[in-house]
Amino acid sequence: MQKVVVIGADGFLGNRLALRLGELGKDVLALILKGTKCKTLAGKENILVQEFSFDSISEIHPKGYDTIFHMAWAGVSTTCKNDAQMQAQNILYGLNVLEWAKQNGIKKIIVPGSASEVSCGQGIITGNEIPAPSDIYSACKVATRYVCQTYAHQHNLEFIWTLITSIYGPGRHDNNLITYSIQTLLKGEKPSYTRLEQQWDYLYIEDLIDALIALGEKGKAGKIYPIGSGNHQQISQYVYLLRDKINPSLPLGIGDYPYKNPDKIDNQVLDISAIKEDTGFEPKFDFETGIEETINYFKKQLR
Repeated sequence: MQKVVVIGADGFLGNRLALRLGELGKDVLALILKGTKCKTLAGKENILVQEFSFDSISEIHPKGYDTIFHMAWAGVSTTCKNDAQMQAQNILYGLNVLEWAKQNGIKKIIVPGSASEVSCGQGIITGNEIPAPSDIYSACKVATRYVCQTYAHQHNLEFIWTLITSIYGPGRHDNNLITYSIQTLLKGEKPSYTRLEQQWDYLYIEDLIDALIALGEKGKAGKIYPIGSGNHQQISQYVYLLRDKINPSLPLGIGDYPYKNPDKIDNQVLDISAIKEDTGFEPKFDFETGIEETINYFKKQLR
């Protein structure tokens, strides 16, 4: 893995991945969506930034690249995850990427899927489960995986899919639970939740980037890799910990909202032995360390 394309380098995950690959001395083609700006990549050594759209990606002809990280996905915000029209277009986008890889002789393609593809199954996520998506977003992830796996097999491409747990860290601004909690508490306000009884695995952004790069270097084609911290607890415990880091006296509205489906709650517990065994990946950040970094980031944003 020496010359790498990062599709969606303007997003939270893709941007950090492109920067790290550049820091490691890889030649990076960072594709950002047309009309977006990405100041963090400007002038960075080893990184070439280029605008693209999925409709016209075939007009870009990279030379000598060996790996693609397809990090772009329309509708990652929690407010968009049941927008069927928005989510479904990602299936075709994934196929466009594989066709483009084939046309340009790029053999390895790594795509971030989601642990939510199987989280309704209630068991430990190993990558061998029958899909049990929790919303339209995760259903379209499943569909994209099957379409891309089939195309890759037909055209002898090295395709790797991941099942990624919930990611947190500096720079994530969408309305996910961790960001919502931190921003609300830093304002001195009470955040409101369900009872937060789900067993969950949260992964710090820097550990995810390590994992993706490890897969680029040593991941095995055709495999599905769960990626998480390897630890889990009730979501309420994470919220108590981050609240105590900000101000232990602030109230928490745990239980303010009812569950949408009180008879069944989703868990997200991952077995990360496959990526450990194949690549040597080991998470470096425990939640307490990662959440301190994240809180400090948002404190600076409020100044």
